[in-house]
Amino acid sequence: MSWFPERNNQTWLQKMCAGILKAGPIPKHVAFIMDGNRRFATKNSMDRAQGHLQGFNKLAEMLEWCLDLGISEVTVYAFSIVNFKRSKDEVDC
Repeated sequence: MSWFPERNNQTWLQKMCAGILKAGPIPKHVAFIMDGNRRFATKNSMDRAQGHLQGFNKLAEMLEWCLDLGISEVTVYAFSIVNFKRSKDEVDC
């Protein structure tokens, strides 16, 4: 089993964006701050666990982009100490 979902073919827009990014200097390190999964879930009438799963899937997609672009280091800030104050079910999820 892989952490990454099975790759789909990129859309023409994704290919165009990747081409533009590859034309310039590519950073060696990028960082992502995961925020808004619960708001996303609420806005789209889904439970919080589903919102977190959607966020994880989007992160996996972004990590694939990093691999494709040759970005060798990625930092992900996904869970702060404050998040431990949430319900046990949500933290366990």
